[in-house]
Amino acid sequence: MESGAGRLPDVLLPLVGRTAELAELERALAAPDTRLLTLTGPPGVGKTRLALSAARAVADRFADGVVVVDLSPVRDPDLVLHEVARALGLRDSPGGSLTERLGHVLADKELLLVVDNCEHVLGAGPELAAPLRSCPALRLLATSRERLNLGGEREIAVPPLRLPSSEDTVEPARLAAVPAVAMLVARVRDVRPDFTVTDADAAALVEICRRLDGLPLALELAAARTKLFTLVELADRLRSRMGVLTSSPRDAPARHRTLRAALEWSYELLGPAERALFRRLSIFVGSWTLAAAVRVCADADTDLVETVGSLLDKSLVQRSLRPGDVSEFVLLESLREYAAELLARSDDRESTRDRHAAYFAECAMAQEAQIGTPTEAQWWTPASTATEANLEMAFEQSMATGGTEAALRLAAALGWHAYLRGRLDTGRARLRRVLEAADTGTDQSADTALAAALVVAGVLAWSVAESDEAERLLSRGLEISTAAGDLRQTAVASSFLGHLARVAGRPADASAHHELAADLYRRIPSTSGYAWTRHDLGLLAHRQGDLVAAERFLREGLTLFRDIGYPWAIGRCAWALAVTCMSRSEIDEAAELVTEAMVRHTEVGDARGLALCMEAAAGVACARNFADVAARLLGAAESERERLAAPLPEEHRRAHAEVERAVRRALGADGAERSRRAGRAMGATTVVELARVAVGRRTADPVRGVAQASPLTGRERQVADLIAAGRTNRQIGRALGIAEKTVEVHVHHVITKLGAQSRTEVAAWVARSEPLHGSPDTSR
Repeated sequence: MESGAGRLPDVLLPLVGRTAELAELERALAAPDTRLLTLTGPPGVGKTRLALSAARAVADRFADGVVVVDLSPVRDPDLVLHEVARALGLRDSPGGSLTERLGHVLADKELLLVVDNCEHVLGAGPELAAPLRSCPALRLLATSRERLNLGGEREIAVPPLRLPSSEDTVEPARLAAVPAVAMLVARVRDVRPDFTVTDADAAALVEICRRLDGLPLALELAAARTKLFTLVELADRLRSRMGVLTSSPRDAPARHRTLRAALEWSYELLGPAERALFRRLSIFVGSWTLAAAVRVCADADTDLVETVGSLLDKSLVQRSLRPGDVSEFVLLESLREYAAELLARSDDRESTRDRHAAYFAECAMAQEAQIGTPTEAQWWTPASTATEANLEMAFEQSMATGGTEAALRLAAALGWHAYLRGRLDTGRARLRRVLEAADTGTDQSADTALAAALVVAGVLAWSVAESDEAERLLSRGLEISTAAGDLRQTAVASSFLGHLARVAGRPADASAHHELAADLYRRIPSTSGYAWTRHDLGLLAHRQGDLVAAERFLREGLTLFRDIGYPWAIGRCAWALAVTCMSRSEIDEAAELVTEAMVRHTEVGDARGLALCMEAAAGVACARNFADVAARLLGAAESERERLAAPLPEEHRRAHAEVERAVRRALGADGAERSRRAGRAMGATTVVELARVAVGRRTADPVRGVAQASPLTGRERQVADLIAAGRTNRQIGRALGIAEKTVEVHVHHVITKLGAQSRTEVAAWVARSEPLHGSPDTSR
């Protein structure tokens, strides 16, 4: 299974001292009776790093790969399944049980699901494990400070790194090989690259490892201090500090006392400004920028940038490696939890929460204003997930303190997040809460906040086909924004009311709404907004059968979107124009446009738009007598729509049915069904490549030429086809009735002959070279 949010993260630091534990974990994951495996242990012991290393080591055993779910930002057990769905790429849909949906989607998947940081949402354990009952090839690997206490659960306790014994101190090389020492030395070398273990260092290394009980996080924190202290000094300071920390409450878990020793020791070494900033930074969920920290955490007399740099040097703050134009930073989760405890006991707790809520309310207002513009593209990036989590926290704080206007703005921004990402239910529930609490009042700024919330609530209702509710909310939003003189919000409300009217068969009303929006965007002025009205009027003209007008409007919109560099809008407009060209039998231009639309939707990760493109590409393939490809693309689009809970829109069903009928005539009912099933089983990358190649060909002749010139033997071609279908070596062996070792030889030959670098490149070659079967009449 391919994923964006849930893919295995890149390796940042190597796994040190865990050879035995990693081998044990790999064996456990290979055991047929292990379906639910939980790594337990104290915070900072390295559960996450071990789990991800094991997942990476066994990934090729799972045909559908590995999906990682990080539950650290989730505080409500009821939202755990939503986070799992998000990692799997599922979108919210009205009605039905999310547990049932997950079970349906995962039923035939051979997948390893890694769920990290479960300790604070243990109540969600039964629901989390429920799919295991109906999904025989699913494995669940969890990390938690305590077991989930579920039937069939196997627990592996992750111990601290092994400490050196007296025998290990005989020689430096032997000492350096002890896991705890190896970890400490590796991290010291990050600070002092020329460090080597000598007889003079041996006693201090042993003392530090023992004082910190071999906990990796504590060792990393200690190693960072070797910028200031020698190993002997470091060991001495830890000795005196540990004497004080042993007075912790006797009923506190030992693992808390141990990690707290390292954390409190590091905290006590900080100056007053560093301590205050460290506490306050815990208010952020996930990553944060320097600009955000200045607004939320800074004192007037503190150089925040200098203080952040100091915390970074001490390894209390980490710099995020996520690419981007702006530097981002993060507190490790264990550190953030400890810092949050300190903040909760401090005098600046409420002021920090209020400043956080105020800052993100401003961010929400700015983000909501970007809807329908090229800068909206930032909402498709991984960084938007952290922003969203902070918006959610700010929303809850605003609701708790009666900050209704701020809550409205936050709910509006989060509503657009929900619309773009497909989490419709959660977005609607939040908006319902704040709209119930809102009082219209007479303040203009509050009215515009209310209008923003009403409009996006209407858009979400429209997205789930609740037309009456959408009409009520959008009309109310239009009324308030018009009275407040908010031209942009009025235009957005009018545009979506136009969509409602188009689908309802009221073309005059739809045209009036879109023309009003166009006039408002000209007055603002907003090129992107005006371009969207060209797109909207093009859809309306196509619905009415006026293909000439539809093409004129859509070409105008596409030109404007190209001029301002708005990738997602280019993709949407290119798709709409491709559909119009198909209706006018302009197949070659439709092929070019749908290819561009696929590229654009892939770039921004819009899976719903990509499904539209697959269906349009199926129409092009069918028109060019590639019925087999058309059937596969329809199957792939069908599978994607099920995953996204995004049914085929009513206005597209007629054209869709025509392609299905043509495919059945060409291939026969059984052949069409076989190809459709094959499409459902294809990976997204292979589907896009297949569509791109298919729509770029005008006849079947070049395809036969490629197939005849294949460098592969018949058996190797069978292996290549199964690689393209996402099968593992073991599954290929079963399918072909040959040994797994024989499969390995064939795979090696396939990759060598094709000059490929990976199995993905083999799949792409298959998509390019596969015979694209046409109808029986034209393929002779």
